[in-house]
Amino acid sequence: MIILLPPSETKTAPAPREAAVELDTLTRPQLGQARATMMRAAVATAKAADGAGMLGVPASAPELQERMTRIDAEPAGPALEVYSGVLFDALGDARPTHEDVQVLIASALFGVVDAAADRIPAYRLSAGSSVKRLGKVGTWWKPKLAPIAKELAGHLVVDGRSGAYRSMMPVKDALDVSPVQERDGKRTVVSHDAKHYRGLVARELMRADSPATSADEVVDQLRSAFGDRLGVELDRSKLVIVDRFERVGGA
Repeated sequence: MIILLPPSETKTAPAPREAAVELDTLTRPQLGQARATMMRAAVATAKAADGAGMLGVPASAPELQERMTRIDAEPAGPALEVYSGVLFDALGDARPTHEDVQVLIASALFGVVDAAADRIPAYRLSAGSSVKRLGKVGTWWKPKLAPIAKELAGHLVVDGRSGAYRSMMPVKDALDVSPVQERDGKRTVVSHDAKHYRGLVARELMRADSPATSADEVVDQLRSAFGDRLGVELDRSKLVIVDRFERVGGA
């Protein structure tokens, strides 16, 4: 089973004493040249007068642009310790413990990284960013990641990525994690807190006694883990996570 996760906009910088990223040690070495090209473009963009706007650096955090000017020399740490935010808070300390479970994180800088094996710096770049010479990041990566997507399509894939990163590397027949909230029988798609639910799904699948081998087994494992807290349904290629809110006091 493969679990696909989105990256986070917020990241925790590794300790200064840690070594810089080594591209040739990252998983999926066939992406090495593309990763080096994107890194050079990101550095050039960060050094440009309009770099902050292109990279989406907020005016309150100019240090993020400065970091990107030397991202190839910035300290690197385990991917699951660098990415932070809502999804990774929900993930907690869960880590893939079965060799048949791989957790991959989409990355605007590296294409895709292995959550358990790869060490990366705290970078500022998203699929929607644009960089010098290459244009929109997600669009540039799409053909480079197509062979990876084809490889993944032969496995059971649970996809917790957001729209921009799904577009960057569409995976055929993946189970898309689709959270909804239900009130009085009416359902609404979760947008703001979607990452929280996707983090919970990834956490429980990683904690399962054995890897799921089918969509039905994924549903069974999650139902067992969530109990009455959340509903789990399979709607064709959608893994629907249902958070039900009960009417209080007849109101």
